[in-house]
Amino acid sequence: MSASVDSQFAHKAFGAALGGVTHPILSDFHPKGSVAQAYGIYNEDVGIARRAVFIIDKDGIVRYQQVYTKGLPDVDELLAEVDKL
Repeated sequence: MSASVDSQFAHKAFGAALGGVTHPILSDFHPKGSVAQAYGIYNEDVGIARRAVFIIDKDGIVRYQQVYTKGLPDVDELLAEVDKL
């Protein structure tokens, strides 16, 4: 699953522009950024969340987190972290 502070309508347009998204996207729109705030990645100054990955185990414990200033996550690295669970 992914999350964004954009509305569900923006998510639909984003997914369509990518040719479809096969996973659910949480709309963290109202109250704006409450999930991002809970994870410490909401930027109040500009009203957006920083790009980040959290891997959370079945007990709700964050086992991996990485915040990205640019670029995209390394899929192989993320899969290796998931394999550790």
